Parts: sequence; C-alpha cells; structure tokens
Amino acid sequence: MDESTKKLTRSRKNRVFFGVVGGLAEYLNIDPTLLRVILVVLLVFNPFAMILLYFLLALVIPEENREERPLGDRLSELAEETEKRVNEIISSGDTRTLAIILIVLGATLVAKSFLPLIIRPVDETTLLAIVLLIMGAILLVEGD
Repeated sequence: MDESTKKLTRSRKNRVFFGVVGGLAEYLNIDPTLLRVILVVLLVFNPFAMILLYFLLALVIPEENREERPLGDRLSELAEETEKRVNEIISSGDTRTLAIILIVLGATLVAKSFLPLIIRPVDETTLLAIVLLIMGAILLVEGD
C-alpha cells in the first residue's frame, strides 16, 4: 500500500485486545511491542485517562477491512469483545497476562503517591467531560 492511501485502522492480525496499538504500529511502521511498553508506562502514570483513551480510540478507529457501522453497533461489538477476551484470560489459566495486569495495577497504586511530584494528573471530571464532548461530536457528525 502506498503512503498516500495509508489509513489508520485497528489491526486484525496484530492485536492483543482491540487491535488499537497494533493498528497504530502498522500505520506508523514501528514495532508494536514498543508502543505497548509506552502504553503500560502511561497507564502507570494515569490509568483512568489511558484506559478511557484506549476505549475511545477503539470506538473511533475503524477495524481493518470492515465497512463503517453506526456508533451503537461498534459499542456493542467492543463490549462483546471485552467480555470474550476477559473470559479467555480467566479460563485459559494465562498467568502471564494476569501477572502483567497485576503488576500494572500494583505499579499504578505505588506511583499514585508520587504523581503530584512528577506530573499533575488530569482529574476524572475533566476526562469525563472531554469524553462526553468527543462522543457528542461523533454522534453529531454521524447523524445518529
């Protein structure tokens, strides 16, 4: 695919959860592991904002080789995929994934006490307001 027709999509072949990081890596032509490490670091510093941003990106960025669907349909698909992936992790005995999740959560709790010294985190009310504004704009543009 040449650079002029390159489009940002969620990856179907390079995905762990929704394919957001894989799609960004393919679009930027970089190693997805590097982006995943950056995501984990950002999760430690502001987990609420990063999780919200990740789900918002998963909602907004179309999936690779799929036609556009209404926002409600995409939201339902993301909820179903989230449930499916969480159940896979729990039922498969995938201790590595569970260990990574626990480490990230533990690091987040430890880092929380140092955050005011490092960076001023955005409060949840501001993030919620931003998400509501973005979702309202998406609905307005789509005409749903």
